[in-house]
Amino acid sequence: MGRSPRAGGGPGGRAAERAVDLALAELQRRFGLGRSLAAPGWVRERVLAVLSGVAARHGVSPLAAAERLHDDRVASEEIVSALRVGETRFYRDPIIWEAIVSSVLPRLPPDLPIAGLSAGCSTGEEAYTLGMILASAGRRFSVLGVDRAPAAIEAAREAVYSPEAAEQLPPALLQRYCEQKGGALHVCQKLRDVVSFEVCDLVHAVPSGGFQIIFFKNVLLYLAEPAGDAVARRLAAELSPGGLLFSAASEAPRLCSAGLTSVRVNAHVTAFRAPGS
Repeated sequence: MGRSPRAGGGPGGRAAERAVDLALAELQRRFGLGRSLAAPGWVRERVLAVLSGVAARHGVSPLAAAERLHDDRVASEEIVSALRVGETRFYRDPIIWEAIVSSVLPRLPPDLPIAGLSAGCSTGEEAYTLGMILASAGRRFSVLGVDRAPAAIEAAREAVYSPEAAEQLPPALLQRYCEQKGGALHVCQKLRDVVSFEVCDLVHAVPSGGFQIIFFKNVLLYLAEPAGDAVARRLAAELSPGGLLFSAASEAPRLCSAGLTSVRVNAHVTAFRAPGS
């Protein structure tokens, strides 16, 4: 096997480190991404791998490729795509879905149409899961999924997935809202009619509310503190009275630091509201 991109303390190793640092700084400037990602080794390895590919195409060094990122939007987008974790599946984090069913929906007036948002929806599994939960509860609703990656939004709209993506989905929801065709899983049309998707860069704008339920999970990983905290506050401001924003458990401290108000949904799940609400 070859050496790790981080290995080595000589001039070449230092140049590689400098290239990655420059790239991360440019991603933060342009997209609100970057320096908050500097610590994890996998991030630096992916950035350097993309820079090396760009450098090979142009016949320059990775450092020179990094220095050109300011004027190379294609390469910048390539790095952003490489940094997408991409791990998404139906019914991920079951305790949150169970809390919504048992503790959130019963508190909302039964005749209230529910608006849901999956902010950073990737390829749509989360948005469709929320749709399944609301439809199964007999609620009137609409769900919007947004992501900055056009390819992810296109996949979400196609609504065709591998069977592995639904391994955690309760059988009743799987049978009711999905169809098996040619070895792939297709979300049924009646659900696709009420779950929509849009390309949206949350750093620059967030969808208008009011939403009763917002999912904002595993997005802060990509956002530096000023940008990420601002996005969280703007999303929380789009909640309707009594609405809740759900995050990954690991992101809760960051949301508290951003000034959001924590709400205990049940003994296992904490959600958030806008400051002072």
